[in-house]
Amino acid sequence: MNTNVGQITLIDLISMLERKELIVNKDYQRGNGIWPDFAKSYFIDTILENYPFPKIYLYQAFDKTSDRPIKEIVDGQQRVTTLIDFYRNKFPLTSASKKYSGMRFSDLPEDAKRNFISFQIETSTIYSASRAELLEMFRRMNAYTSPLSSAEKRHATFQGKFKWFIVEKADAHAELLELYGILSSKVLARMGDAEFIADLAVVLDRGITSKGVAVIENIYKKYDSEFNSEAEFDEKIDYFFNLLRTDLNALRESFIMKSYAIHSLFCALMALKFGFPGSEDFEEELGFTADDKFKPDFDRAIPILMAMADAHEVQDEDGEYGEYVGACLSTTTKQLQRTTRTKELIKAFL
Repeated sequence: MNTNVGQITLIDLISMLERKELIVNKDYQRGNGIWPDFAKSYFIDTILENYPFPKIYLYQAFDKTSDRPIKEIVDGQQRVTTLIDFYRNKFPLTSASKKYSGMRFSDLPEDAKRNFISFQIETSTIYSASRAELLEMFRRMNAYTSPLSSAEKRHATFQGKFKWFIVEKADAHAELLELYGILSSKVLARMGDAEFIADLAVVLDRGITSKGVAVIENIYKKYDSEFNSEAEFDEKIDYFFNLLRTDLNALRESFIMKSYAIHSLFCALMALKFGFPGSEDFEEELGFTADDKFKPDFDRAIPILMAMADAHEVQDEDGEYGEYVGACLSTTTKQLQRTTRTKELIKAFL
Protein backbone atom coordinates (compact mmCIF):
# COMPACT_ATOMS: atom_id res chain seq x y z
CA MET A 1 0.00 0.00 0.00
CA ASN A 2 1.33 3.43 -0.98
CA THR A 3 0.16 6.92 -0.04
CA ASN A 4 0.87 10.32 -1.50
CA VAL A 5 0.39 13.55 0.45
CA GLY A 6 -0.52 16.57 -1.61
CA GLN A 7 -2.73 19.63 -1.92
CA ILE A 8 -5.53 20.58 -4.26
CA THR A 9 -7.36 23.87 -4.63
CA LEU A 10 -11.00 23.91 -3.69
CA ILE A 11 -12.13 24.79 -7.22
CA ASP A 12 -10.09 21.88 -8.66
CA LEU A 13 -11.69 19.52 -6.14
CA ILE A 14 -15.15 20.70 -7.20
CA SER A 15 -14.23 20.31 -10.87
CA MET A 16 -13.08 16.74 -10.27
CA LEU A 17 -16.40 15.93 -8.63
CA GLU A 18 -18.35 17.48 -11.49
CA ARG A 19 -16.35 15.44 -14.03
CA LYS A 20 -16.90 12.33 -11.86
CA GLU A 21 -13.17 11.87 -11.52
CA LEU A 22 -13.77 12.00 -7.78
CA ILE A 23 -16.68 10.28 -6.06
CA VAL A 24 -17.91 9.76 -2.51
CA ASN A 25 -17.66 6.21 -1.28
CA LYS A 26 -20.62 5.90 1.09
CA ASP A 27 -19.32 2.60 2.44
CA TYR A 28 -16.91 4.65 4.51
CA GLN A 29 -19.01 7.74 5.18
CA ARG A 30 -22.10 8.76 7.10
CA GLY A 31 -25.08 10.05 5.17
CA ASN A 32 -25.59 13.67 4.16
CA GLY A 33 -27.55 16.13 6.26
CA ILE A 34 -25.79 15.46 9.58
CA TRP A 35 -24.33 18.93 10.07
CA PRO A 36 -26.80 21.66 11.16
CA ASP A 37 -26.64 25.15 9.63
CA PHE A 38 -24.38 26.60 12.33
CA ALA A 39 -21.88 23.76 11.89
CA LYS A 40 -21.76 24.22 8.13
CA SER A 41 -21.28 27.97 8.51
CA TYR A 42 -18.57 27.47 11.11
CA PHE A 43 -16.69 25.20 8.71
CA ILE A 44 -17.02 27.61 5.77
CA ASP A 45 -15.89 30.48 7.98
CA THR A 46 -12.83 28.40 8.90
CA ILE A 47 -11.83 28.53 5.23
CA LEU A 48 -12.79 32.17 4.70
CA GLU A 49 -10.59 33.09 7.67
CA ASN A 50 -7.82 30.88 6.22
CA TYR A 51 -7.57 28.43 9.12
CA PRO A 52 -6.52 24.85 8.35
CA PHE A 53 -8.79 21.84 8.78
CA PRO A 54 -8.04 18.08 8.87
CA LYS A 55 -6.88 16.51 5.62
CA ILE A 56 -9.19 14.61 3.29
CA TYR A 57 -8.36 10.99 2.48
CA LEU A 58 -8.77 9.74 -1.10
CA TYR A 59 -8.46 6.24 -2.47
CA GLN A 60 -7.46 5.74 -6.10
CA ALA A 61 -9.34 2.88 -7.73
CA PHE A 62 -9.86 1.70 -11.31
CA ASP A 63 -13.27 2.19 -12.93
CA LYS A 64 -13.82 -0.71 -15.30
CA THR A 65 -16.81 1.02 -16.90
CA SER A 66 -14.86 4.07 -18.05
CA ASP A 67 -11.56 2.20 -18.24
CA ARG A 68 -9.75 4.90 -16.26
CA PRO A 69 -8.61 5.54 -12.69
CA ILE A 70 -10.92 7.45 -10.34
CA LYS A 71 -10.53 8.67 -6.80
CA GLU A 72 -12.97 8.01 -3.96
CA ILE A 73 -13.39 10.15 -0.86
CA VAL A 74 -13.01 7.76 2.04
CA ASP A 75 -12.77 10.38 4.80
CA GLY A 76 -14.13 13.93 4.51
CA GLN A 77 -17.56 13.61 2.91
CA GLN A 78 -19.30 16.14 5.17
CA ARG A 79 -16.58 18.72 4.60
CA VAL A 80 -16.59 18.27 0.83
CA THR A 81 -20.39 18.28 0.59
CA THR A 82 -20.57 21.47 2.64
CA LEU A 83 -17.96 23.16 0.42
CA ILE A 84 -19.85 22.28 -2.74
CA ASP A 85 -23.24 23.31 -1.36
CA PHE A 86 -21.90 26.69 -0.29
CA TYR A 87 -20.17 27.22 -3.65
CA ARG A 88 -23.50 26.49 -5.35
CA ASN A 89 -25.31 29.06 -3.15
CA LYS A 90 -27.43 26.44 -1.40
CA PHE A 91 -27.22 28.08 2.02
CA PRO A 92 -26.29 31.44 3.60
CA LEU A 93 -23.83 31.71 6.45
CA THR A 94 -25.23 32.05 9.96
CA SER A 95 -23.87 34.09 12.87
CA ALA A 96 -21.09 31.48 13.10
CA SER A 97 -19.34 33.79 10.64
CA LYS A 98 -18.83 37.18 12.22
CA LYS A 99 -17.69 38.84 9.00
CA TYR A 100 -19.94 37.21 6.39
CA SER A 101 -23.14 36.37 8.29
CA GLY A 102 -26.19 36.17 5.99
CA MET A 103 -24.12 35.85 2.81
CA ARG A 104 -24.18 33.07 0.23
CA PHE A 105 -21.11 32.47 -1.93
CA SER A 106 -22.41 34.85 -4.61
CA ASP A 107 -22.76 37.61 -1.99
CA LEU A 108 -19.15 37.46 -0.84
CA PRO A 109 -16.72 40.26 -1.75
CA GLU A 110 -14.64 39.39 -4.80
CA ASP A 111 -11.43 38.90 -2.83
CA ALA A 112 -13.20 36.50 -0.42
CA LYS A 113 -14.56 34.51 -3.39
CA ARG A 114 -11.09 34.23 -4.89
CA ASN A 115 -9.56 33.18 -1.60
CA PHE A 116 -12.30 30.59 -1.09
CA ILE A 117 -11.95 28.83 -4.44
CA SER A 118 -8.14 29.04 -4.22
CA PHE A 119 -7.99 27.53 -0.73
CA GLN A 120 -5.48 24.67 -0.60
CA ILE A 121 -6.96 21.44 0.76
CA GLU A 122 -4.50 18.92 2.10
CA THR A 123 -5.08 15.37 0.83
CA SER A 124 -3.63 11.92 1.32
CA THR A 125 -4.21 9.66 -1.67
CA ILE A 126 -3.96 5.93 -1.08
CA TYR A 127 -2.78 3.70 -3.95
CA SER A 128 -2.49 -0.03 -4.46
CA ALA A 129 -4.50 -1.02 -1.43
CA SER A 130 -7.16 -3.66 -0.97
CA ARG A 131 -10.35 -2.79 0.92
CA ALA A 132 -9.08 -4.83 3.87
CA GLU A 133 -5.80 -2.87 3.89
CA LEU A 134 -7.71 0.39 3.73
CA LEU A 135 -9.80 -0.50 6.75
CA GLU A 136 -6.70 -1.71 8.58
CA MET A 137 -4.99 1.61 7.89
CA PHE A 138 -7.78 3.55 9.58
CA ARG A 139 -7.80 1.14 12.51
CA ARG A 140 -4.05 1.62 12.98
CA MET A 141 -4.35 5.42 12.71
CA ASN A 142 -7.03 5.42 15.40
CA ALA A 143 -4.95 3.11 17.61
CA TYR A 144 -2.34 5.85 18.03
CA THR A 145 -4.81 8.65 18.62
CA SER A 146 -5.03 9.97 22.18
CA PRO A 147 -8.24 8.97 23.94
CA LEU A 148 -10.86 11.69 23.59
CA SER A 149 -11.55 13.90 26.57
CA SER A 150 -15.14 14.09 27.85
CA ALA A 151 -15.58 17.44 26.09
CA GLU A 152 -14.21 16.08 22.81
CA LYS A 153 -16.54 13.07 23.00
CA ARG A 154 -19.55 15.36 23.58
CA HIS A 155 -18.64 17.57 20.65
CA ALA A 156 -18.20 14.54 18.42
CA THR A 157 -21.57 13.13 19.52
CA PHE A 158 -23.83 16.19 19.62
CA GLN A 159 -24.43 18.45 16.63
CA GLY A 160 -27.38 20.45 17.93
CA LYS A 161 -28.16 23.93 19.15
CA PHE A 162 -26.40 23.79 22.51
CA LYS A 163 -23.17 22.30 21.15
CA TRP A 164 -22.78 25.11 18.64
CA PHE A 165 -23.70 27.74 21.22
CA ILE A 166 -20.85 26.44 23.39
CA VAL A 167 -18.48 26.44 20.39
CA GLU A 168 -19.34 30.10 19.75
CA LYS A 169 -18.84 31.09 23.40
CA ALA A 170 -15.58 29.16 23.62
CA ASP A 171 -14.28 30.91 20.50
CA ALA A 172 -15.19 34.27 22.03
CA HIS A 173 -13.65 33.68 25.46
CA ALA A 174 -10.86 31.07 25.18
CA GLU A 175 -8.17 33.71 24.81
CA LEU A 176 -9.17 35.35 28.09
CA LEU A 177 -9.28 31.98 29.87
CA GLU A 178 -5.67 31.37 28.84
CA LEU A 179 -4.45 34.95 29.28
CA TYR A 180 -5.77 35.10 32.84
CA GLY A 181 -4.39 31.66 33.68
CA ILE A 182 -7.86 30.26 34.37
CA LEU A 183 -7.20 27.31 32.06
CA SER A 184 -3.84 26.12 30.76
CA SER A 185 -3.04 25.86 27.06
CA LYS A 186 -2.92 22.07 27.48
CA VAL A 187 -6.47 22.02 28.89
CA LEU A 188 -7.68 24.41 26.18
CA ALA A 189 -6.23 22.16 23.48
CA ARG A 190 -8.51 19.35 24.70
CA MET A 191 -11.63 21.57 24.62
CA GLY A 192 -11.43 22.49 28.29
CA ASP A 193 -12.86 25.91 27.42
CA ALA A 194 -16.02 24.29 26.05
CA GLU A 195 -16.38 22.16 29.17
CA PHE A 196 -15.81 25.14 31.47
CA ILE A 197 -18.43 27.29 29.75
CA ALA A 198 -20.90 24.40 29.59
CA ASP A 199 -20.43 24.03 33.35
CA LEU A 200 -21.38 27.72 33.75
CA ALA A 201 -24.47 27.10 31.64
CA VAL A 202 -25.46 24.28 34.00
CA VAL A 203 -25.66 26.86 36.80
CA LEU A 204 -28.10 28.97 34.78
CA ASP A 205 -30.17 25.90 33.96
CA ARG A 206 -30.12 23.85 37.18
CA GLY A 207 -28.32 25.87 39.83
CA ILE A 208 -25.15 24.87 41.67
CA THR A 209 -24.39 21.15 41.31
CA SER A 210 -21.34 18.96 41.59
CA LYS A 211 -19.43 18.86 38.35
CA GLY A 212 -19.78 15.58 36.50
CA VAL A 213 -19.66 14.11 33.02
CA ALA A 214 -23.33 13.10 33.21
CA VAL A 215 -24.45 16.53 34.43
CA ILE A 216 -22.80 18.34 31.52
CA GLU A 217 -23.88 15.71 29.00
CA ASN A 218 -27.48 16.12 30.14
CA ILE A 219 -27.57 19.82 29.26
CA TYR A 220 -26.26 18.98 25.77
CA LYS A 221 -29.08 16.45 25.42
CA LYS A 222 -31.72 18.77 26.85
CA TYR A 223 -31.00 21.57 24.39
CA ASP A 224 -29.85 19.55 21.41
CA SER A 225 -32.99 20.16 19.33
CA GLU A 226 -34.48 23.30 20.86
CA PHE A 227 -32.63 25.91 22.88
CA ASN A 228 -35.12 28.65 23.66
CA SER A 229 -32.92 30.02 26.45
CA GLU A 230 -30.00 30.73 24.10
CA ALA A 231 -30.35 34.53 24.12
CA GLU A 232 -30.65 34.57 27.93
CA PHE A 233 -27.62 32.31 28.44
CA ASP A 234 -25.66 34.34 25.90
CA GLU A 235 -26.37 37.62 27.70
CA LYS A 236 -25.44 36.29 31.13
CA ILE A 237 -22.24 34.50 30.13
CA ASP A 238 -21.02 37.48 28.09
CA TYR A 239 -21.88 39.83 30.98
CA PHE A 240 -19.59 37.85 33.26
CA PHE A 241 -16.68 37.61 30.83
CA ASN A 242 -16.93 41.32 30.06
CA LEU A 243 -16.58 42.03 33.79
CA LEU A 244 -13.48 39.83 33.88
CA ARG A 245 -11.98 41.80 31.01
CA THR A 246 -12.68 45.17 32.59
CA ASP A 247 -13.62 45.77 36.23
CA LEU A 248 -12.23 42.48 37.53
CA ASN A 249 -8.96 42.73 35.59
CA ALA A 250 -7.18 43.75 38.81
CA LEU A 251 -7.62 40.19 40.10
CA ARG A 252 -5.76 38.69 37.14
CA GLU A 253 -2.62 37.61 39.00
CA SER A 254 -4.44 36.39 42.11
CA PHE A 255 -5.74 33.02 43.30
CA ILE A 256 -9.26 34.12 42.36
CA MET A 257 -8.20 33.06 38.85
CA LYS A 258 -8.28 29.38 39.80
CA SER A 259 -10.91 27.80 37.57
CA TYR A 260 -13.03 26.61 40.50
CA ALA A 261 -12.92 30.09 42.11
CA ILE A 262 -13.95 31.70 38.81
CA HIS A 263 -16.88 29.28 38.61
CA SER A 264 -18.01 30.44 42.06
CA LEU A 265 -17.46 34.09 41.19
CA PHE A 266 -19.75 33.55 38.20
CA CYS A 267 -22.35 32.00 40.52
CA ALA A 268 -22.08 34.92 42.95
CA LEU A 269 -22.59 37.58 40.30
CA MET A 270 -25.42 35.66 38.66
CA ALA A 271 -27.16 35.30 42.05
CA LEU A 272 -26.89 39.04 42.70
CA LYS A 273 -27.98 40.26 39.28
CA PHE A 274 -30.19 37.62 37.69
CA GLY A 275 -30.84 34.77 40.09
CA PHE A 276 -30.79 31.09 39.12
CA PRO A 277 -32.44 27.89 40.41
CA GLY A 278 -31.64 27.63 44.13
CA SER A 279 -30.13 31.11 44.51
CA GLU A 280 -33.15 32.21 46.57
CA ASP A 281 -31.47 30.35 49.47
CA PHE A 282 -28.59 32.85 49.29
CA GLU A 283 -31.09 35.73 49.17
CA GLU A 284 -32.86 34.54 52.30
CA GLU A 285 -29.66 33.86 54.24
CA LEU A 286 -27.76 36.98 53.23
CA GLY A 287 -30.68 39.40 52.94
CA PHE A 288 -30.64 40.57 49.34
CA THR A 289 -32.86 40.25 46.28
CA ALA A 290 -31.59 39.50 42.79
CA ASP A 291 -31.92 42.64 40.69
CA ASP A 292 -31.04 43.01 37.00
CA LYS A 293 -30.14 46.65 37.75
CA PHE A 294 -27.48 45.50 40.24
CA LYS A 295 -24.11 47.17 39.65
CA PRO A 296 -21.20 45.84 41.69
CA ASP A 297 -19.25 48.37 43.79
CA PHE A 298 -15.82 47.31 42.57
CA ASP A 299 -13.97 49.93 44.62
CA ARG A 300 -15.26 48.15 47.70
CA ALA A 301 -15.30 44.58 46.39
CA ILE A 302 -11.86 44.29 44.76
CA PRO A 303 -9.85 44.75 48.00
CA ILE A 304 -12.05 42.14 49.71
CA LEU A 305 -11.63 39.69 46.83
CA MET A 306 -7.87 40.26 46.86
CA ALA A 307 -7.79 39.54 50.60
CA MET A 308 -9.76 36.33 50.01
CA ALA A 309 -7.33 35.32 47.25
CA ASP A 310 -4.33 36.01 49.49
CA ALA A 311 -5.86 33.92 52.29
CA HIS A 312 -6.43 31.12 49.77
CA GLU A 313 -2.83 31.33 48.58
CA VAL A 314 -1.39 30.90 52.11
CA GLN A 315 -4.13 28.42 53.05
CA ASP A 316 -5.28 30.46 56.03
CA GLU A 317 -8.26 28.45 57.28
CA ASP A 318 -8.34 30.17 60.69
CA GLY A 319 -8.66 33.77 59.52
CA GLU A 320 -11.55 35.98 58.44
CA TYR A 321 -12.01 34.08 55.18
CA GLY A 322 -11.51 30.60 56.60
CA GLU A 323 -14.76 29.17 55.22
CA TYR A 324 -13.88 30.32 51.72
CA VAL A 325 -10.34 28.97 51.99
CA GLY A 326 -11.51 25.62 53.30
CA ALA A 327 -13.85 25.28 50.32
CA CYS A 328 -10.90 25.96 47.98
CA LEU A 329 -8.54 23.32 49.29
CA SER A 330 -10.22 19.99 48.50
CA THR A 331 -13.01 18.46 46.38
CA THR A 332 -13.33 21.88 44.75
CA THR A 333 -15.96 20.87 42.19
CA LYS A 334 -18.42 19.33 44.66
CA GLN A 335 -21.75 21.04 45.33
CA LEU A 336 -21.01 21.80 49.00
CA GLN A 337 -17.68 23.51 48.29
CA ARG A 338 -19.14 25.41 45.33
CA THR A 339 -22.08 26.61 47.45
CA THR A 340 -19.81 27.71 50.31
CA ARG A 341 -17.47 29.65 48.01
CA THR A 342 -20.39 31.30 46.24
CA LYS A 343 -21.94 32.46 49.52
CA GLU A 344 -18.63 33.96 50.72
CA LEU A 345 -18.05 35.70 47.36
CA ILE A 346 -21.56 37.17 47.41
CA LYS A 347 -20.70 38.77 50.77
CA ALA A 348 -17.83 40.63 49.08
CA PHE A 349 -20.38 42.52 46.95
CA LEU A 350 -22.95 43.30 49.64
